[in-house]
Amino acid sequence: MKKIQLILLLLTMVPTMLFAQERSISGTVTSGLEQEPLPGVSVIIEGSAQGTVTDLEGKFKLNAKQGDVLVFKFVGYKIQTQTVGPNNSFDISLEEDVTSLDEVVVSGLASSIKRSNLANAVGTVDAAQLAGTTSQPTMDGALYGKITGVNITASSGAPGGGMGIRLRGVSSIKGNNQPLFIIDGIYLNNAEIPSGLRFASGANRGNEENSANRIADLDPTDIESIEVLKGASAAAIYGTRANAGVIIITTKKGKAGKTKINFSQDVGVNTIQRYMGVRNFTEESVRATYGDAEVEKFKAAQAAGKIYNYEEELYGEKGLITNTKLSLSGGNDKTSFFIAGSMRDEEGIVKNTGFERNSLRANINHQLSDAIKLGLSTNYVNTFTRRGTTGNENEGGLSYGYNLAFTRPWAELHPDENGNYPANPNFAGNMLFVRDKVKNEDRVNRIMQGANLEIKLLQNSTTSMKAKLNGGLDFFMNETYVYVPEDHGPQIGTKNGFVGVGKNKFRNLNYQAFMVFDKFLMDNKLSLSTQAGISYLNFNRDLVYNQTTQLIPGQENLTHGGAKDIIQTQEVEEEFGIVLQEEVNYDDKIIGTLGVRMDKSSLNGDPNEYYPFLKTSLAVNIANFDFWSVDAMNVLKVRGAYGETGTSAGYGSLFTPLVSTVIDGMPGTVIRGNRGTPDLIPETSSEMEFGLDMAWLDNRISLEASYYSRDVNDLLFDRALESSSGYTSQVINDADINNQGIELGLTVDAVNKENFRWVSTTNFWKNKSKVTRLGVPSFPPPGNGFGLGLGTFYMEEGASVTQLAQSVDGEVVKVGDAEPDFQMSFTNNITFLKNFDFSFLVHWKQGGENLNLTKLLTDLGGTTVDLDTEAGQNRSSFIEPAGYVRLREVALYYRIPKTALSGVFGDTVERVKLGVSGRNLWTKTDYSGYDPEVSVNGSNVISSGLDVTPFPSSKQLYFHLNVAF
Repeated sequence: MKKIQLILLLLTMVPTMLFAQERSISGTVTSGLEQEPLPGVSVIIEGSAQGTVTDLEGKFKLNAKQGDVLVFKFVGYKIQTQTVGPNNSFDISLEEDVTSLDEVVVSGLASSIKRSNLANAVGTVDAAQLAGTTSQPTMDGALYGKITGVNITASSGAPGGGMGIRLRGVSSIKGNNQPLFIIDGIYLNNAEIPSGLRFASGANRGNEENSANRIADLDPTDIESIEVLKGASAAAIYGTRANAGVIIITTKKGKAGKTKINFSQDVGVNTIQRYMGVRNFTEESVRATYGDAEVEKFKAAQAAGKIYNYEEELYGEKGLITNTKLSLSGGNDKTSFFIAGSMRDEEGIVKNTGFERNSLRANINHQLSDAIKLGLSTNYVNTFTRRGTTGNENEGGLSYGYNLAFTRPWAELHPDENGNYPANPNFAGNMLFVRDKVKNEDRVNRIMQGANLEIKLLQNSTTSMKAKLNGGLDFFMNETYVYVPEDHGPQIGTKNGFVGVGKNKFRNLNYQAFMVFDKFLMDNKLSLSTQAGISYLNFNRDLVYNQTTQLIPGQENLTHGGAKDIIQTQEVEEEFGIVLQEEVNYDDKIIGTLGVRMDKSSLNGDPNEYYPFLKTSLAVNIANFDFWSVDAMNVLKVRGAYGETGTSAGYGSLFTPLVSTVIDGMPGTVIRGNRGTPDLIPETSSEMEFGLDMAWLDNRISLEASYYSRDVNDLLFDRALESSSGYTSQVINDADINNQGIELGLTVDAVNKENFRWVSTTNFWKNKSKVTRLGVPSFPPPGNGFGLGLGTFYMEEGASVTQLAQSVDGEVVKVGDAEPDFQMSFTNNITFLKNFDFSFLVHWKQGGENLNLTKLLTDLGGTTVDLDTEAGQNRSSFIEPAGYVRLREVALYYRIPKTALSGVFGDTVERVKLGVSGRNLWTKTDYSGYDPEVSVNGSNVISSGLDVTPFPSSKQLYFHLNVAF
C-alpha cells in the first residue's frame, strides 16, 4: 500500500514539475502591416527582470517555463503578450499603436513607465507627427497645435524662427517663461541673443531686436520623439530649472539589421501669409489727410504711373526653400549607429533675408559586454541667419514697418541710375535703402555632445540593480553683425555710420549619476523601483559686444570707425541636486510614485541652502481589476498627482553691478542703477493634477482628460525705487499667481480596413491665470509693453496675469487680455488605395486680444487701409480680437508599390515616396494685422499679443522626394 501511495504521489508531482521546469523558447516577431521581421523588439517575462531582444531577422530565444507570460514591446507598436504553452516556438505579429497607450515615457531622470500607467498628462509627439507631414523650419514651430496645454507665439516671422512656448500659462514675471529643453540628456541652451541693432535703431530693449532663439539650430528630422512635461506635477524631478515645464527630446538611433540609407529632398517656396493692405487714396482723401500742398505731388505721381505699393515691394518676395538630408543607420547585436547630414537654405519674403542650417549628427550605441552599454550622441550645427530690420524703434529709420507706416505711396524711394537712394520725404528712413544695404546677421557654430553609460550590477528573476551615468555638453560660438551705412538718413550728421559686432561664447555642462534598484514580489505582481542620484549643472556665458560709429565712407568693419565702445558680460551659474524616487506598481492596477529633489544654486541668496521639490502621484487602472466586466471599455484609469518646481533669480540680481566711467579724465566706476538683493529665494510652483483616461473597443477610441491648478509663489520681479535712493529698481520676491486649466484629448481609429485607414485626434485646452497676491502697488512689469499711455501688461491683485491695460482719463483700465478663451486642434491621417497618405491639421484659437500698435502707427501716418471708412475714422482703441482658425499642415503623399520598384531596381531601392505639402496655407481671422500670433518683445516674456511692425509670417508650399535604400 505504501508503494502504491508513493507512486500516486510521484504521478501527481510530475505535471507540476514539468510545468515549473524552464526550457528554451524561440519565435519570430513581425510587423502587422508589412509582415516584415522586426529586429530590436524587447521580449520580457512579465513581472521579472529577465528578457531578450529580437535579432536582425526578428527572431528571439530565451528560457521560460510553461505558464509564463511573455511581453513584446517595440516603439510605435502595441504591447502584446503571449502565454508560454506546451510548444517551444511561436510567431508574433505586432500591431501599429495609434493611441500610444503602450508607449514608454519618462517618469524620472533614470526611469520610464508605460503611458497606460502614468499619473500625469505627458504630451508626446513622434517623428511622423513632428516632421512627417511637411518640412518644418524649426522644432518649436513644428509643435503648433499638436499637444494640449501648449501655447506657441511667434516673436518674429523671419526665417530662422523666434518662438515663445508657454506650458500651462505664465510661470514667471521676470524669470524664465520658456520650458527647459533636454536633448539626449544634454541641457540645451535656448538663448535669444540680441544683435545690438537697438544701438542703431533707438529701440528700448534687447528683446525688441527680432532675434531668433537657439532651438532653431536643431534639425527637426533628427528627432525620434518629444515628451512634454507640462506642469510641476510631472516636471518636479527636474527641480529648479523646471518651473516653466520640461521638453525632453530624443533623437533617432540605429537598429540592428542591414545598413539603411535614406535620402530626402524638399523644395518649397515662402510667401507672405496676408497683407495688411494699403489705403486707396483719392485727391479728396489726400487733401483731407495731408493738406493742399500734397495734392499736386499725388496728381503728378498718378499721371506718371508712379503710385507704388511699397508693402508688396517689401514683403512680396517668393523665397526659395531647399532642404536636403541623407542618413545611414544599422548595426549588429553589439553596435548600432545613426549618421545623418542635412542642409537647409530658406530665403525670406523680404529680399536679403534668409536662414541656412548645416547639421551633422552621429548617434552610436555599443554593448561593451553583457553588463555594460554605452551611448554617444554628437551633433555639429552651423547656421547663418539674415534677420532684416523690423519691430519697434525710436526713429532710427531702420524698421521696415515704421517707415512703411508713414510713407505715402507717391513718394519716390527707388534708386536712380547711379544707385543712389533718395531720402524719404515722409519719415526718417528709406525702407528700400535699408532692405538693400543694411545688414543684421547672426552666425552660430555649435557642438552638442551627450554620453550615457548603463551598468548592470545585479540581475535575476526578481531583482535588478543598475548604475546609470550620463553627461552633456552644449557649446556654441555666436557672432552677430549689424552694419548701417553712413549715408542712411538718420546717420547723417549724427553717428555717420554704425557697425556692431557681438562675439559670444556659451557653454552648458551637465552630468547625472543614478542607481536604480528594481524588486519584484508577490509572485512578481508587485514591483518596486527605487532610484537615487545626483545632478550637476554648470552654465558659462561670455558675451563681448563691440561697436563703432563715424565710419570711413564705404567701410564695414570695426577698424574703420572714429568712435569705439566695448562691453563684456561674463556669467557663471552652478547648480547641484540630490534626487530620490520610489515607484510602486501592483500588477499594472495601482501605480504610485513618491519623490523629492533637493537643489542648491549659485543664483540663490544662500548658494549652499538646499530647497526641496516634492512629487507624488497615484494611478488606478480600474479596468485591469478582475471584477471589471465591461468588455467594450478596456481602459478606465483615474489619476492624481502633486509636484513642485522652482526658478532662481536671474544672474546679477543678488548684487549691485558697477560700470566703468571717466570723470575729469580719471577712470572709475559708478552704480548702474539696479540694487542687488542678497537674500533672494527661488520662486516655486506647486501643482495639483487630476485626470481620467478611458479607451474603448480594444483602444480604437481613447480619451485623456486632465484638470490642473498651479500656484506660483514668491514671484521675482523688478520693483521701482525712488530716485533719491540712488537706484532705479530692485529684484524682490513678493507676488503669487495661479493657473487653472483643463485639457482633453480624443483619438479615434475610425476606419481600419486593408485599403482605407483613418485616424483622427481632437485636442482641447484652456488656461486661466490670476494674480493671487501682490505685495506692492499695481504696476506694469518692465519689458512687457509700452507704458499705460499706449498699452501694457499690468500686474494687479485679483486680475489676470495677461491683462492689457491703458490709462483712460487718469485711471488704469483693463482693455483686453492676451490669454485665449480656449484652443482646439483637429488632426487627421488617412491612408487610401494602400499607397496614398493624406493628412491635415486645423488649429482653432478662440478669444484673446492683441494690442495692434502697427495700426496706431499707420493711423498716425495716414496710411491705414480703412481710414476712409466710418470705423477707421471713429477708431477709439487699438485692442483687437486675435482668435483664428488656421490650416497648420496639409499633405498628400504617394508610396510607389514595392512590386514596381523591384521590377526596375531589384532589391536596391526599398521605398520611394513622393508628396506635396503646405504650412499655414489658410487662416480665418478678424485680426487686421499680419498675424494674430505676435510678440514684439521676444519669446521669454509675458507679452505675447503686442504688435509693433513685426516681420510678417509666411506660408509655405513644398514638394517632397524620399528614397530609402
